[in-house]
Amino acid sequence: MKRITAILIIPLMMIIIFSCKKGEAKQDQEKIKFILEALEIKKEVKWVILLPGLGCDGCIKEGEYFLKQYINNENMFLVLTNIKSLKILQHKLGIKLTNLSNVYADKENRYGLTTDNKIYPCIVHLNNGQYESHEFQSPMNGNAFEKLATRILIE
Repeated sequence: MKRITAILIIPLMMIIIFSCKKGEAKQDQEKIKFILEALEIKKEVKWVILLPGLGCDGCIKEGEYFLKQYINNENMFLVLTNIKSLKILQHKLGIKLTNLSNVYADKENRYGLTTDNKIYPCIVHLNNGQYESHEFQSPMNGNAFEKLATRILIE
């Protein structure tokens, strides 16, 4: 009886786990589309970077390093979310972010993601101003910003 119960429960648990992950991806996608619409991102923008102030420390540092290198790229728009101090971030980066038209500081944290992925920087790829795809810089995807830098150099 225990063996039959285990045989039934294990597949059920797998279905639940995978459907939750799929639901999370869809939830992220819907929130990203909401952000794009709310911030009225220009059609010329090819990438939107959602950079949280708190979360995966190494991942966020990768995002900050990328930001320093490519902040003046007009094909990119940056949304800073969950920031404790914009002043400290500006000092850390050596960039006056408030003077840049392609940076939005989300001081009220309205545009942060709400899933477990909220702790990772998110790279959103746009095509003609419309959402095409997104990926996270995370321990499972440690080279997302490297891939983006390569794409920028190619285009």
